[in-house]
Amino acid sequence: MDLEWNWNETSIHLPYSSENLKALLDAICKRENSFPQVDFCMWCDNLTMAWEDEDLDGQEELAFLIARDIECQWDLHWYEFYSHEKLMKMDLSKLELPPDWFKEWAAELDGK
Repeated sequence: MDLEWNWNETSIHLPYSSENLKALLDAICKRENSFPQVDFCMWCDNLTMAWEDEDLDGQEELAFLIARDIECQWDLHWYEFYSHEKLMKMDLSKLELPPDWFKEWAAELDGK
C-alpha cells in the first residue's frame, strides 16, 4: 500500500539529507537564511515524513531526531502564546524561535 504524504508548503526545495539539514541550520545560526523559519520547520517536518520508514544510518538517525524536534518545538512554542485560531490568521513568516535553540541543534548534529 502506497502512502501519500500531506507535504508542507515550503520555499526550501532541497533534497532531504543530513547535509542539507546542517547547511540550513548553519544558515539560520549565522542569520544568512533567505527563508523564514517557518519554512525551515516545514522542511524539517517533510524530512521526517520522507524518512519515516527508511533504514537510516547513525548520522541520518540523528538528523531525523533533530528535524523532528525542530518541527515539534515550533508548534509547542507558539501554542504557548497563541490560540490555534490566532495562529491560523497570523503571518507565520514573521515568527522566530530563540536563536540559541538553532545553535544547540546545530551543535547536536555536529556531535558536540
